[in-house]
Parts: sequence; structure tokens; C-alpha cells
Amino acid sequence: MADPRQLALPLAALLIAGCTTGGENPVDTTVWVANGDPVTCISRSRIRSVRVIDDQTIDFEMNSRQRYRNELPFRCSGLGFGSTIKHRSRTSQLCSGSTFTVRSLGAAPVGPRCSLGRFQPLVRAEAP
Repeated sequence: MADPRQLALPLAALLIAGCTTGGENPVDTTVWVANGDPVTCISRSRIRSVRVIDDQTIDFEMNSRQRYRNELPFRCSGLGFGSTIKHRSRTSQLCSGSTFTVRSLGAAPVGPRCSLGRFQPLVRAEAP
């Protein structure tokens, strides 16, 4: 049986990928800006959701509503909208240099392996 911690990141990313803005809701004008120095690790148990931005950028929203942006050191082939990440670790931390595998719906079960960069804390700000 799979370790539930290994399923948390892919499931969270699938939930985020499936969300859309309804026509009745106003346009979200929120932007996220850097706030402080990047950190090397974040707690895996505090990750609420994962949002893949593009092939080199992943946002991690924490239970506390804190958000971290991870700019990968290199582009990750296959990482993009609709894809998820799978990370295996025996520790409670997700750290810079940790590797993950890309999972895409309808694609081969094992995608490319990529590395994480540092985690930049973000704060919410209204768009101009």
C-alpha cells in the first residue's frame, strides 16, 4: 500500500489543476510578490496545495495560507499546466535540491525527474 504522504502532493496538485473561476465571480486581481529571503526547506506536512505555473515555477500554499514560489534551477521538460509532481522522501521536509517526478494526465506513468530550487516566501498584493 502506498504511503499517504507520497500521495499528498499529486492529489493537491490535481485538485488545484481542476479548479476554474466561475463566470459569476469577479476577476481575481491578486498578485503575489516576494517577501523576505528564500528558505532552503519547507515542511511537507504543512503543504495545503501545489500549483504548477510553468516548466520552471511551482507555487506551494501552506496550511497557514503562507505561499512559497520555487523557481527550479533548470527547466523541467513536461512540467506545465495539468501536470503534478510526485516527491518521495523519508524526511518531513521538502528542500532545495530534492528531486521529484513529473506526472501528467494521460501520459506515461513515469515522467522526467527534476530538482527543486530555493523557496521564496510570497505575500498577497492587489494588482495595479
